[in-house]
Amino acid sequence: MTSFLSAAELAQMRADASRTLLDATCTLLTPTAGVNGIGEATLTWGTVGVSVPCRLRPAGLQARMVELGGQPQTSADWQLTLPFGTVTVAPGDRVVISGATFEVKQSIEEETWRTAVRVNLTRIEA
Repeated sequence: MTSFLSAAELAQMRADASRTLLDATCTLLTPTAGVNGIGEATLTWGTVGVSVPCRLRPAGLQARMVELGGQPQTSADWQLTLPFGTVTVAPGDRVVISGATFEVKQSIEEETWRTAVRVNLTRIEA
């Protein structure tokens, strides 16, 4: 695919997006599976990014009710924007923003001019 932007123009767009659009910060967590002393599966969360610039916005207009462990819970979809080329985020990772925890569902990489990293999230209700 031919690009109409030079490398310098695209770099400037990325810098502008990071400077003007990312109005919050977040902590990025990645899971590590293990086994405890009695053989049970465990999951620990390691921090891979602190104070990462970001922008969080609702991805849909409506929350939905889901059942988890026999209990009804509200689930809503969100989209997170992060600086391009500075972080790697994968499904199953977690993001903490202003005390709220979100699970990464998908990283969006199909855009032509990638000026930021966009990630679909679901909020984890405690």
